[in-house]
Amino acid sequence: MNKLLVALIAGACATIATAQTAAPAADAKMTAKERAAATSAVTQGASGSSASTQKTAAEQAANVKASKGTAKMTKDEKNAAIKATNKAMVNPDNPSGSVAGTAAMQKSNVAESKGTPKANADLKSKDAQKALEKDLQQKSSK
Repeated sequence: MNKLLVALIAGACATIATAQTAAPAADAKMTAKERAAATSAVTQGASGSSASTQKTAAEQAANVKASKGTAKMTKDEKNAAIKATNKAMVNPDNPSGSVAGTAAMQKSNVAESKGTPKANADLKSKDAQKALEKDLQQKSSK
């Protein structure tokens, strides 16, 4: 176990050592001003000074301005919207959307399900279960 831990630690150290590489020789010959110019070019390219970024910012500003002009819903309007949504989503098959209508629909569904015969009702006896198991084993062995 100790050898395994030592091997894992040694492997991790080797991986870290290979990941740390020296700077290329070309960078070593660059002057400080050249490095600063190269860095600033990359920084300006990624800083959002491009036309597409400015366009996006302008669109966002326009969207914010438009959303602030939209009137907010009052408390009564919000409640009415929520009630309308609840009526539609409680039970789509129940047009009233009321609790009483849903309860009546549930009663009718229960009565309907009790009227249908149960599947595999003949499997209550042990003989029927053994016959089914034997049949399944024969089918699976083919």
